[in-house]
Amino acid sequence: MERVHRYTIKDVAKAAGVSKTTVSRYLNKQFDRMSEETKERIEDIIQDLDYVPNRYASSLTTKRSGQIGVVVGDIYNMYSTALLKGIGQVTHKAGSQILIANGAGDLAQEKQVLLNMLSQGVDGIVLQPATGDADHYAFLKQSNIPVVLVDRITQPLLFPCITSNDISSAEKMAQIMLDRNYENILVVVNPIDRASVRYERYRGVAQVARAAGKPISLLEVENDVVDGIGQWLTTTKAHHPAIFAANGRLLLESLRWLQKNQISVPDEVGLCGYDDWDWTDLANPPLTVINQHPEKIGEAVAEKLMQKISGVPVSISRTQLPADIIIRSSL
Repeated sequence: MERVHRYTIKDVAKAAGVSKTTVSRYLNKQFDRMSEETKERIEDIIQDLDYVPNRYASSLTTKRSGQIGVVVGDIYNMYSTALLKGIGQVTHKAGSQILIANGAGDLAQEKQVLLNMLSQGVDGIVLQPATGDADHYAFLKQSNIPVVLVDRITQPLLFPCITSNDISSAEKMAQIMLDRNYENILVVVNPIDRASVRYERYRGVAQVARAAGKPISLLEVENDVVDGIGQWLTTTKAHHPAIFAANGRLLLESLRWLQKNQISVPDEVGLCGYDDWDWTDLANPPLTVINQHPEKIGEAVAEKLMQKISGVPVSISRTQLPADIIIRSSL
């Protein structure tokens, strides 16, 4: 079998009539003091030779691996899919690859995948933390690797963080429910003490309801089992109750439970919540939702991480991106 020749940076430099240093600068996107003619010539030679840079050799020079670690709380959640798309768009333009791991909401598993990423020499990490307890991430802080949190915060905040504006969005949705004369609101959420985002969404709805003197109830569920809705409806005496689901999967499960039990939405119970997935406008009825634009959040968190990696000072603070409320016929 004929052996396929693998071209080297030396071959590219010779064909382009430049030094290996110039080709290396091109590969590392260091275009200052490089003419457009030289850039185009090197690019043409790379394409003609099908040259593939040796990442290991490059990392010895740049001290970077070209890899970004991303740890999400639930890789099966549609939020994670959209988030990863946004992150990937930014890292691809920067010439980096992403290593994806599922923290699965499990502290031991999350710590192990983080340690694995550190051992692989990733340039930085995007983390959707499984807990708000900052002590759990002390080892990550001590590693001095660039880290940006997404979707959730820790107390105290150890790293820059980008989230949706969860409290204000939930407040606006609560006001919409009250304006439509819903008298009793149930917030359906996964265990509230495990992620800051869950408490903030509950808090936003609860503040508005209590200020208006309306009853507010909380249903914390494991494994997205929402059967507790039945007991709440049985004990609710107020006319026109409404359910606010704190994430897309709980919104789907709440709708499924109501339909299974032949409870009409919105005639008997109003329904709204996060997120705006492909199916929410196709549901019967179409659902009123908060769209937090996870793809844009992914882009923003990746841009901030790339800044940290490149040495740009980034403050340890929280950036909240605006969400939109899409009103449909479920309220």
